[in-house]
Amino acid sequence: MKDQEMPEEIQGLLIANTKNILKPIVKDTQANIEVNVFREDLEPRPNISAYEDDTKENKKDVKDFKVRPNFSAYGDNGIDAKAKRSVKDFEPRPNISSYGNNDIDVKKKKKIGKDFEPRPNISAYGDNNIDVKEKNGATKDFEPRPNISAYGDNDIDVKENNGATKIFEPRPNISAYGENDIDAKEKKQATRDFEPRPNISAYGDNDIDVKENKGATTNDFEPRPNISAYGENDIDAEKKKEAVKDFEPRPNISAYGENDIDVKEKNGATKDFEPRPNISAYGENDIDVKEKKGVTKDFEPRPNISSYEDNDIDVKEKKGATKDFEPRPNISAYGDNYINVKENKGATTGDFEPRPNISAYGENDIDAEKKKEAVKDFEPRPNISAYGDNDIDVKGNNGATTNDFEPRPNIIAYGENGIDDDKKKKPVKDFEPRPNISTYGDI
Repeated sequence: MKDQEMPEEIQGLLIANTKNILKPIVKDTQANIEVNVFREDLEPRPNISAYEDDTKENKKDVKDFKVRPNFSAYGDNGIDAKAKRSVKDFEPRPNISSYGNNDIDVKKKKKIGKDFEPRPNISAYGDNNIDVKEKNGATKDFEPRPNISAYGDNDIDVKENNGATKIFEPRPNISAYGENDIDAKEKKQATRDFEPRPNISAYGDNDIDVKENKGATTNDFEPRPNISAYGENDIDAEKKKEAVKDFEPRPNISAYGENDIDVKEKNGATKDFEPRPNISAYGENDIDVKEKKGVTKDFEPRPNISSYEDNDIDVKEKKGATKDFEPRPNISAYGDNYINVKENKGATTGDFEPRPNISAYGENDIDAEKKKEAVKDFEPRPNISAYGDNDIDVKGNNGATTNDFEPRPNIIAYGENGIDDDKKKKPVKDFEPRPNISTYGDI
């Protein structure tokens, strides 16, 4: 069957050159298949690169599609590329950059649309010079606020358009930093319906003068002026005489450093409520506060008497205080201060009397006299403690305590203290605990 020829009926189905294609070309055990394909519809983008001093360009350019050329300059290579004048409807904004010693010249098209003109970006860095001229025939309907900035030794002059709209004018920002001079003049024909409170601040040696419009503000509302003094600046502020009489806030009086601030309170304030004055003395400042004589008698708070360093504060209590309740006085002495407090003898009720807190620290002298007419229902045990060189004498009431219960006294002596304690001659027979007598030291 292999040696027989193909029948004529089947030979018509085969291609004439099939036998030539199927035969491989064998040369030294290597098979090489050569296929030549030529297409004119597609041409890849040429890769133009310049390394050292060699430059090779591909001359076969496709006319249907033009790619934007890539301009790059590295080292001493020179690449000249000329852009093809193709579509006139659209032209992108050129990218102008100058780095080092490279020179790139780009010319703009003169026929730019007149409907829109972007705001030019004017920047000066180092020694580069960029000149930009604005178009004179720009639209007058809208004009943005110019950005005026001065950094270093650069000079930028910007002139505003005189025919701007008069309907709205923003508040100018007046700031002085360093040695720059910026002059800003406000418009005379501003709106009179509303005038904001001026911000007056003085920092360092700068001088800023602000004049308010006298015949413009409304009389219905007047904000409280912000008076602050920092360093050696002098700020004078005069309050309006015809202020609202319905409400008057409490003035904030503070003195820091060597500044002098004088504040006078209104005499005709309301008598219904008067807050407790805050009297504090720090350093060498002098603050005088006079209380009102006609204070309400319904409530009188407990005075806070504190003395720090060398300040002297005198507080006199009212004689006609309420007799219903009298709190225990807080007597404390620290350092070399002397505080004398006299208790009201004919004021406390006989129902309850708390035990006095007697403490002695350092070299202070505190004299406290107990009342003779103490309560007979209950008498707590006295707390007698002596530390250091202090002498405390406590005498108990012989004929006042009850016979039902008597707690044991706590007698402790530390160091060289001397404590004399007279026990009662008639102790309780029902119950008598063993006294706790401890001696430490040379007693």
